[in-house]
Amino acid sequence: MKLKKFQTYAESLLPHEVILLNSVKQFQDEERAQIFEILFHNVCGTERVREYDPKIDKRKYSHLMNWMQSRLDGFCTDQYYERLNYFDIRIKTDTISSDEEKELLQLIKQYEPHHFHFIRFYEVVKNYLMFLLVRVRLNDYELIHKFVHDYHDDYARCKEVSNRMTQATVDIVTDYHNLKISQNSIKWISWLTRLWGDSGLDGYNRYQTLILLSYVALLKNDSLEEVLRYYKDMEPQLENGSYYSKKLLLNYYGNKQLILMKLNLYDLALYYGKLSISEQGNDYIMYLNNYCFNLLKLGRPKEALNLMMEARPFARQMSNKYNRTLFISSLMKCYNDNGQFLNSKQYAENRLDMYEKDILEHNWNKFFRTYIETLVQLGEFQKVKRTIGRFSLIDREAQFLKNYVSFPYFKWFLALANHKEGNITEVKFWNGIRREIDRLRATYQVEPSERVVTLLEASMKRS
Repeated sequence: MKLKKFQTYAESLLPHEVILLNSVKQFQDEERAQIFEILFHNVCGTERVREYDPKIDKRKYSHLMNWMQSRLDGFCTDQYYERLNYFDIRIKTDTISSDEEKELLQLIKQYEPHHFHFIRFYEVVKNYLMFLLVRVRLNDYELIHKFVHDYHDDYARCKEVSNRMTQATVDIVTDYHNLKISQNSIKWISWLTRLWGDSGLDGYNRYQTLILLSYVALLKNDSLEEVLRYYKDMEPQLENGSYYSKKLLLNYYGNKQLILMKLNLYDLALYYGKLSISEQGNDYIMYLNNYCFNLLKLGRPKEALNLMMEARPFARQMSNKYNRTLFISSLMKCYNDNGQFLNSKQYAENRLDMYEKDILEHNWNKFFRTYIETLVQLGEFQKVKRTIGRFSLIDREAQFLKNYVSFPYFKWFLALANHKEGNITEVKFWNGIRREIDRLRATYQVEPSERVVTLLEASMKRS
C-alpha cells in the first residue's frame, strides 16, 4: 500500500493532537499544507475519509510526519517530567554538562505559570540554586534566586494540595471500589470543586481533581451533569498543549466515556471510548472493558466479543489483578451475549482454576454472577448449587448488601436451583423474589436487573 507508514501514523493520532498541531502550523509549502488539511479532516471530521495524494513527493509526507511528532514531543508533559528528573539526577551527582545547564536556564527564562508539572520544576530549580551556591557560581544566581523566591508561596500551596489529595484519593477510590458513596467521599466535594475553579493550581493537581470528581459523580448521579461541564472546561488546555500527553488524552477519553454512559448517552460515549482504546498502554484493558460494555448496551455483542478476543494475549501479560479479573468477567459476558454459553463456561472454569485467589479478592461479584448466569442458561442447576456453596456466595452477598443497595441475586439463583430439584414450589419461589423487589422498591426506589429477571422467567418456563 502506498504511503502505508504515513497512514499508519496518521491513524494513530488523536483528535486533540491534531487540533494542537493545527494551532501551531505555519506551512509555506502548499503540498504539505494540503496533506495536513486532509489529515485534519480524517482525524477530526465525521464525514467520509479522504485519500492522500500519492503524486506528492513521499519525502514531504516523511518530513511532515517528523515535524508533527517533534512538535508533540515538545508539548508532552510526560517527556517534560522525565527531562526534569534527568536534570535533577545530573545536578545531585554533579554531572550536569554546560549544554544541559543552558537548556535548564532557558526553561527557567521561558517559564509561564502554572505548568502541569510545576511542583517538580520548582524542586529542580531549587536544587540547582543550591548546586550553584556551594560552588560559589554566582553568574546566574539572580535569575534562579528570583524564580525560587517569586514562586515559593505557589509551590508551598500546590505541595500542600498534593499532600491532601493523597488522602482524598484514598477515601474516594475506596468508596468507588465498594460501589457506595459515603461521608468519606462527600466531605471532599466542596474542596475539590474549589480547586477545580482555581486557575493558580498546577496542572497535575487540577487534573487529579477532575478524576476524583468523576469518581464521585459515578457514585452520586446528581453531580454527573456538572462534572461533564468540567470536561468541556478543560478543552482549551488540551487544545493548546498545556495539558498534553498521549496517556493523559486516553485517560480523558476513557473517563468521559464513563460519565456519558452513566447519563445513558451511549452513542456519544462510544466515540470517546473508541478513542480511549486506540493505544495499548497500561490502562488499555480497563478502557477496553468499559468500551465493550458500551457496545453490549448498544446491542453490538459481536463487535465486543471480537475486540475482547483480540486482547486476550495482552490481558494474559497483565500484572494488575483487578483489571485482569475484570477482563475475565467481561469476556464471559461477551460470550453469553453472543449465545456462546459453553465457551463462557469453559473459559470461566479455566480462569477460576488459574486465578481463584485473585477473583475472590477482586470482582468476585461480577465473575460469579456472570458464571452462574451461564450455568442457568445451560440448565446445570446442580453445579449452580455446588458453586454457590463452595465459594460461600450467599454469605459474601449478605455482607456485600450491608454496604450496598442491591438485590440478593445469588439467593435467587439458589432458590431457582432448589425449585428445579423439586424442593420448593414455583409459587413460593416467585413470592420470595417479589417480596424482596417490593421492599427495595419502596425503601430505596431501585429496580432489579432486567437481565436477571428475564433469565429467571425464561428458566422457569423451560422444563
